[in-house]
Amino acid sequence: MSGFNQENVEAIVTFASESMPALSDSFNQCFDLTYRLEIGESGVWSEEELEEAFQGPGLITLFQIGEEAMVGLIPANIPLPDWYSNPGDSESSRLQTLALELSMNLIPMDLGDVDEFKTYYVDSLLNEVKQAAPSDWAALLRINLFSAEDESDGQSPSAVIPVIWPLTKPPLTETAEEDPPSQPEAASEKPAQTTSRMSHASSSISDQSPFHRISKLPIQAIVRLANKKIELKQLLSICPGSLIAFDKPCEDPLDLYINNQVYCQGEAVKIGENFGLKIDQVGFKNEFESKIIEF
Repeated sequence: MSGFNQENVEAIVTFASESMPALSDSFNQCFDLTYRLEIGESGVWSEEELEEAFQGPGLITLFQIGEEAMVGLIPANIPLPDWYSNPGDSESSRLQTLALELSMNLIPMDLGDVDEFKTYYVDSLLNEVKQAAPSDWAALLRINLFSAEDESDGQSPSAVIPVIWPLTKPPLTETAEEDPPSQPEAASEKPAQTTSRMSHASSSISDQSPFHRISKLPIQAIVRLANKKIELKQLLSICPGSLIAFDKPCEDPLDLYINNQVYCQGEAVKIGENFGLKIDQVGFKNEFESKIIEF
């Protein structure tokens, strides 16, 4: 099977049911909560199926395959943390990791590659779904949230996350809005831009590889110029115009860090009006001189 269709609705529900423990972990780690997620009722989407809470704000988790998408609606009354409507860099990474992990646990691999996954804030969950035009047969799956301490049967869920698919007019991606159409002839004349966020090029991972889905996950990359220890009195004396000297020679290579680990080394270059890093060595490891004294 490929893409969303009526024939694979049951397969999606079954796959999601088997993935509930992993979904619980992903959800709780993102929001620092302690819920237990369980599969709920499934059926056909209709506006009347959503409770009043979904007319207000919350988070949309979207997974797009081709021209269609699946969405999960996370209402603000769960309750979500204060940062959910205006996340910083760290919180944004959490939300996108959540989208990735949910896509891997809600959509079977044989439906096809997920072209995009993202979690974003909206003022009205219901309006966002309606504007995205659910198909005439759109499916609705409820994921029930229970308090982790409550193991009793028959207990009403604390909250519900509806999952709806397919949406025939999902919101345009930021990449599609901002990037101009590719022009192969001009592309060879322009150097690639170096940015603070990196992702593996999709061409480097086979479409058949299980890692293909995570190829668009943003990774924080940091280039460190130099470092040193200074005394507290020197720190307190810093003011505009102060000069701090480092022991590192100007010609030494710069380190690029991924997750606080040196991933590669290179030299600083100028790309247009921007700073860039020309990679010279990948997989660099610090070498330490032996301190063992031999007699």
